Amino acid sequence: MTVIERGRIKGKSIVFTKPLGFPDGTEVNVRVEAAETTDKEESALDAFANLPFFGMWADRPEMEDGPRWVQEERATWQTRSTQQD
Repeated sequence: MTVIERGRIKGKSIVFTKPLGFPDGTEVNVRVEAAETTDKEESALDAFANLPFFGMWADRPEMEDGPRWVQEERATWQTRSTQQD
């Protein structure tokens, strides 16, 4: 079984935020790498902003005033496409 977790060095030990799921006394191989110090939330935001579809409508003329466009679209939702008798 392979587990990759993030931990912190405290004294001479590595402290994990949750149990690893191995029974006590299990011998394991350990490889230690310093983690990047970037903010996790910022990294997720950057990853989202770098997706290929992010901003794909930015150059469309109807998107110059996005809130107005949304308001107009929502107004059409209130009208039925067929007449009810």
